[in-house]
Amino acid sequence: MAIASERAPLRPEAATRSPDLAFRGYTWRQVRLAALAVFVLALAVSIALYGIPLDRVGLTLWILVGLSVAVIGKGWKAWLRIMRDWLPFQGVLLAYDYSYGIAGRYGAGGHPHEGDTNVVGMPLHVSLPVDVDRAMFGGTLPNQWVQEHFASGSGVPWYAALVTLVYCSHFVVTPLVAAGLWVRARELFRTWVSLVLALAVAGLATYFLFPMSPPWLASQQGVIDGAPVERITGEGWSVLGLHIAGQVLDDSQARSNPVGAMPSLHMAYAVLAAAFFMYLTRRRWLRWVLAAYPLAMGFSLVYSGEHYVIDEIVGAVYALVVIAGWRMWRRRREALDAAEVSAREMSDREALLGAPDGSAQVVERGRRQADPVVSERD
Repeated sequence: MAIASERAPLRPEAATRSPDLAFRGYTWRQVRLAALAVFVLALAVSIALYGIPLDRVGLTLWILVGLSVAVIGKGWKAWLRIMRDWLPFQGVLLAYDYSYGIAGRYGAGGHPHEGDTNVVGMPLHVSLPVDVDRAMFGGTLPNQWVQEHFASGSGVPWYAALVTLVYCSHFVVTPLVAAGLWVRARELFRTWVSLVLALAVAGLATYFLFPMSPPWLASQQGVIDGAPVERITGEGWSVLGLHIAGQVLDDSQARSNPVGAMPSLHMAYAVLAAAFFMYLTRRRWLRWVLAAYPLAMGFSLVYSGEHYVIDEIVGAVYALVVIAGWRMWRRRREALDAAEVSAREMSDREALLGAPDGSAQVVERGRRQADPVVSERD
């Protein structure tokens, strides 16, 4: 006769059931992979219909959705961690975008001209960068020379697609690096966010204090003699057949600061990304690949009429200064950590070799005697 309190035997399927199972025999990992496949498909369809998301809000939403899909089955804490890390970061960058537009506001309608003052009373520089670039290159303006030798002709050359892709990578590389670091190395994610924000603040301050026109605008206003410098940033989309992406880029540029040429943050963030990972890796071939990115960005900016060479040099200097500050702080922190570990080890050795708190007793020939080595308390 069975005892009433005896438990019934487990069913075979219950005994082998894994806590990792999501539902109907599928694991959470399988569910995540399926969800990521749906996400990638939806992103591809969106790009085909509406173009690459180059605006801050749209790109942030796609990244947050992708990260949310990546933590399916890992609990609400994992999702809340995404919101905690990303929303303040993107909120600051969104505020930067609005401030970036404010820096380009002038009293007169249309594009400002030489000497017009911005909201903080600083005059616009139009001819100065033209003179500086010509002085550096023996009287030749690099924008004119590059467009004359590489962009002139009846049709759009095939490499215009590469120029456009490199230029537009500025809008996606920074957040994608942040997303990758958030997944793989959370501490480096926080470091990258700090570097990005520091560079954004430095660039924005310069836009207010030293507004400067880009080559294409100076050419339109007749400041540049000789062949006109065209703004041909998005012509590569026609080579790729992505006309909608070109429209998205045009709309984004129309809402940006038209006189935020100094420094070139396109070059600054390209140098920041390359230098950041060059410092972290020891692979020589990878360092060469990373170094090629800012070089390609520099050519693309001159080719497309977006920036002067002096803009790029200053932008690169800004990025290198930010990287140098991070490396100094990192070395200082490592030195402090090493000193703390050394002090702790020294303290441990002294505790092991030091005298006991009280006198010790030893037994010799059946009698208790004071230890001749330690006979009194220190």
